[in-house]
Amino acid sequence: MPQQHREDNRAAKRQPARLTSKLDTSLIAYALAATAAGVSVLATAEPAEARILAKSVNIEIPLNGGVIEFDVNQDGVPDFGLSARIYEFAGVAPMGNFSSSLRVIPAQAGNAVWAVSSHKDGCAAAVRGGLSIDNARPFEPEPLIMVEAAGSYTRGRSSHCPWHGAHPPYLGLKFLIDGQMHYGWARVMVAERSAVLTGFAYETVANTAITAGKTKESSDADIQAMDNSPSPAGLQTLGGLALGSSEMAWKRPEDEPGE
Repeated sequence: MPQQHREDNRAAKRQPARLTSKLDTSLIAYALAATAAGVSVLATAEPAEARILAKSVNIEIPLNGGVIEFDVNQDGVPDFGLSARIYEFAGVAPMGNFSSSLRVIPAQAGNAVWAVSSHKDGCAAAVRGGLSIDNARPFEPEPLIMVEAAGSYTRGRSSHCPWHGAHPPYLGLKFLIDGQMHYGWARVMVAERSAVLTGFAYETVANTAITAGKTKESSDADIQAMDNSPSPAGLQTLGGLALGSSEMAWKRPEDEPGE
């Protein structure tokens, strides 16, 4: 008989070996235990620990100086920008008319700023320290006015949008890091003809709310400390160049965001 035929006959006569019932039961029990252990690991896995990273700065936003960009998470890519402009017409002080504005500008696609409406205009919210910045807030991805004023040096001015210098508020921010959304804030002090960016922070865990003014996860004390901190050097001097009365309000009640 040919060798190949004999090998085929032997292969045909082989039958799968059955495991003993004891071994079979042991393997099933092992598989069930391994599955249960895997489920247990998944069930007890803890989420990433929330952490706030904050940075203090002293960056003046010069009049007609273009967009001053800042990088909230310090990865080398600018996240937002600030721009202050003034237009003067028909002469100079005290005779001429003027228009001035301060704007915040998302620097990357997907980034956005907490917005409010002021006299049908879209404005950046002046967020009070202690408010939560999260996905329940109305964010806009477009450049937003923080404050805008127009008038004349002799007849006064009118203004809209909520920013002013009495109690420095915060910008509510959201921006993308590696395709995931993060929340943050920026603190801007505004005088009549100047603005200074004094700090910013963000939550390192994606889709996690951050409290405006908070620089640490464990305590709210830093919010009050930051709100009560002195003005950056030069702000009051620049503010002394203000147009019109320094007592004129820059904010109207309907502009202020609340819970």
